Amino acid sequence: MSRPVGLKPPLFPNPESLKQFAGSDASLGVALSPRANELAVFTVPIGERKVNQGFPGIKAASIPGQNGAWFAKWGSIDDSTVHLYTDAFVTFQAFQGTAAQHLEDGVPLDSSQNLEFCHRYVELYHGNVQAHLDRLAVEQDFNAKLYSHYSTVLTTLHLFQTIYAPQSGIVAGLVGEELLFWLNINFVAPRSEEGQMLAAKEKPWLEDEFWMYLIRCTIRGLSAGAMHFFSTLASHPSATLRRIAPLLPPLLKSHPRSTSFRSEHEFFSAHRKWKDSLRRLRSEIELLEDSDGQGDWREGLEDLLGVLEGNQEVIMKVCGEDVGGGGWREVIGIWGVWVEPNLRRDDLPDTLALILDSLPLDPTLLEETVHAAALAGEAKRFIQLSSELDIWFGSHIGDVFLKLGYNASVSSGTGALSTPSTGLFAELDDRQTRKGSEDQDEDSLTLRDFLLMDYAAILHSDPSLWQLEFDYLAACGDVGRARLGEILRRMAVDVEVDEKEKSTQKGDTNGAIGLKDKTMAIDEGEEPTTEKLGELTGLQRVEKLVEWCKDYELWDELRSLCKVVAQLLVRKRRYGDAVSYSIWASDVKGVGRIADLLLEEYIEHGAAEFCSLVSEIPDLADLRLDTPSFLFNGRGVEVFTSRLQFLARYAEFHEKFRSGDKKDAAKILVLMLKSGIVPRWWWGVVLIDAAGMLEDEALWFTDEEAYELLRHLEEIYIRAQQGCGADYLGALQKIMKKSGMGSSDGNRQENTNLDPREDWSDEQAIAQLEAVRLALARYLARSFTARAGRPGV
Repeated sequence: MSRPVGLKPPLFPNPESLKQFAGSDASLGVALSPRANELAVFTVPIGERKVNQGFPGIKAASIPGQNGAWFAKWGSIDDSTVHLYTDAFVTFQAFQGTAAQHLEDGVPLDSSQNLEFCHRYVELYHGNVQAHLDRLAVEQDFNAKLYSHYSTVLTTLHLFQTIYAPQSGIVAGLVGEELLFWLNINFVAPRSEEGQMLAAKEKPWLEDEFWMYLIRCTIRGLSAGAMHFFSTLASHPSATLRRIAPLLPPLLKSHPRSTSFRSEHEFFSAHRKWKDSLRRLRSEIELLEDSDGQGDWREGLEDLLGVLEGNQEVIMKVCGEDVGGGGWREVIGIWGVWVEPNLRRDDLPDTLALILDSLPLDPTLLEETVHAAALAGEAKRFIQLSSELDIWFGSHIGDVFLKLGYNASVSSGTGALSTPSTGLFAELDDRQTRKGSEDQDEDSLTLRDFLLMDYAAILHSDPSLWQLEFDYLAACGDVGRARLGEILRRMAVDVEVDEKEKSTQKGDTNGAIGLKDKTMAIDEGEEPTTEKLGELTGLQRVEKLVEWCKDYELWDELRSLCKVVAQLLVRKRRYGDAVSYSIWASDVKGVGRIADLLLEEYIEHGAAEFCSLVSEIPDLADLRLDTPSFLFNGRGVEVFTSRLQFLARYAEFHEKFRSGDKKDAAKILVLMLKSGIVPRWWWGVVLIDAAGMLEDEALWFTDEEAYELLRHLEEIYIRAQQGCGADYLGALQKIMKKSGMGSSDGNRQENTNLDPREDWSDEQAIAQLEAVRLALARYLARSFTARAGRPGV
């Protein structure tokens, strides 16, 4: 469903500017922000890009000649509500984890254990909303409308908890006292001011509100507040009333309450005896003459007795809004105490229908329709209306319903309460359907997932709440994960490192993604803060995105993200980190390109710079431990090792050579050639490196190693004669071109006394290898002489 957006400043301040734009050579450009619910509208020349024909409410862009941009933002969240969302997020996360454990343990959905569990978490949500109301109440700029809104949310949440997730964990029990408690907590009556006003009167019975106050105290189960006023009737002018009034307090005090008994049988037995006492009082009153003395007390007394007797007509009258009552909600709240003491949850739909026939609800008030849906057992309708009331509330109520066993799809019919023998809901779906299939579409979404994704879209408007948004989407099955994947793909990343991040990275030479212990996620037991989530920049943000991809098993998105990041790092010459991200991206070609670039660094800047850059490459053994093998389609990290092994061994060769350990350097050089890890285009360079050591006075190579060098040299000659010399001499030709032009590699200059030219042919490169051939011949001769013909020396 598209939503219109308004742009400020307006695109066209008057009709004339619209005509000017229509005649110009410009069209609209629209760019959506990947980080928030924002877009930019700007003008572009016709032909540069396709005009967005479907932009809601906008047909053109700007006044001709003005190169401005117009921004629109929707679904913004005020700062006070952010506190509620972050608090509730902690509750939501804990709820999901515990529910998953219950599911794994095989706890039945309709068991008292599961109901008590759901009650506890609804209580936590209740505390989240109450804390939000407390914050709103003390704000300097008090927002009465917002306070009223969340008061309604709290009232509705409490009603949901009362009906669907009782503290006792028993849905088949009596519900009257629980509904009365909900009524008294959320719709306070009578007001204490009324009692104080009447108490200040010498003859309170003369006040119009006197009897209605006594009735209101009685029906709300607050008879203690009425006892004082019954005692004042001892001075009433009517002798009849003075005789009857003392009988009322004991009757009210002895009224049985189901919560005071250990069993329903004891409660019903006591209630029958109390009813007998009430009938005896009624018999005495029936013998009374018409009211006498001051005040019209007979009607008030009759209404009071009617309440005690559970007279439906009387209760409907005294609860009517026209006499200051609470309407149909007050009636349903007291029904199980005064009318039907055996009222149970399964009776609520029929009871509600009976009450609404006399006291209809106001269909224009969303609060009333939501409450009616909850009481009628229309679970799906209640969830939908709750989301209209507040998307945060509706989405979380839908999640709790799922934990209770209700799992309606978006396109299914309305759910309803069922008898206890069949569970809490008539419409129970197999929980496994939540997992969906790979081609799950919106029609097959559960209502819970649909609303949570709608709520996540609201969170998207605040970039500081992105972790909340991601976790909610990840909890919505395949469709939610797919949407999360799309958001991650569009998420802008950079690899800049600010001073703060540099300080956290100081001393960290690991470089391997996933191995750095930079936990930006919420610590266990720690509430999320917008400051933490909003401060992520550069590689901190990248590492967080990678962490989420791993947590949510979004492997395609992980590969795509890491591939992009690796490319950005390569541009910054941060090859070590680039290798890590390329491996996570399963990008074998990318690792190969990085290896080639590092060899190009050798050509451009020499061995010292090359060795420094190679030292930043992470240990492949550590990467193997941290990388899921299935990312490589059955292949392990070993697919990357050949190219990287050469870089590491070649850098080690130069380190050994520079430190004077030429014996080990010679062994490393020959071992690289024998193992086949030297790229063919680098063979010529390696042989040139060997030439310098062959000319030394000391014999660093064994005869076998010298013959290995000769074998590779001969292969180059043969391939060059076959026209493939460039495959083996490419690096050497580049070095010959670069030689003598600011190279910092003393060893290379010493062994390649070359003239810099614009281009070098294969023949000229082969000619340079003649020095290697000559050095090998001299070396073998010296070696034979030194052994005096003794083989093996």
